[in-house]
Amino acid sequence: MALNVGIIGATGYVGEELVRILCQHPEVTEIITASRDFAGSTVDEVFPHLRGYAELEILDMERVPELIRRSDVVFLALPHGVSAPAAGGAEGGKRVIDIAADFRLPDSSLYEKWYKAPHGAPELLAEAVYGLPELFRQKISKAKLVANPGCYPTSALLALAPLLKNGLVDLRSLIIDSKSGVSGAGRAAGPGQSFLRM
Repeated sequence: MALNVGIIGATGYVGEELVRILCQHPEVTEIITASRDFAGSTVDEVFPHLRGYAELEILDMERVPELIRRSDVVFLALPHGVSAPAAGGAEGGKRVIDIAADFRLPDSSLYEKWYKAPHGAPELLAEAVYGLPELFRQKISKAKLVANPGCYPTSALLALAPLLKNGLVDLRSLIIDSKSGVSGAGRAAGPGQSFLRM
């Protein structure tokens, strides 16, 4: 199967990694990228380690409708709160995979509680499938909107699922302690983050 893949937010940590993986994928025919930064450049100019693999023009965000039109699958490699409004491609029948947290929670009130902001596309929440294939493979294969789980929930859920399924652990006894490096915060520093700059 030949796929054209769009990546909105292609110059962040996740977008860069998606480009690196997808440009070597045997079923990907074309990669279309967009970013608010570096528009007009090529991916390999921004990331020299991809030279020879990713001579892809970076479209500006105004051209996202073109990216969606040209793509079979669209990855949203955008910050939390920014992905939801960009997920409209799912309404047009495109497969959309959100890497941020915008579609991980099943209702807008939970999202607002944890992210302290209104949800950008609450009408799409019912369509979203939690993208953990070990638990939801059949639903993911049919979904138009996939909410990619984060690293913390993935590490916890994969370890706990078989224990919970077989009644081998008391829910009241669970404590999950996770750590992350700076890539978990995204490319741009924000409030509450401190980085050692060299």
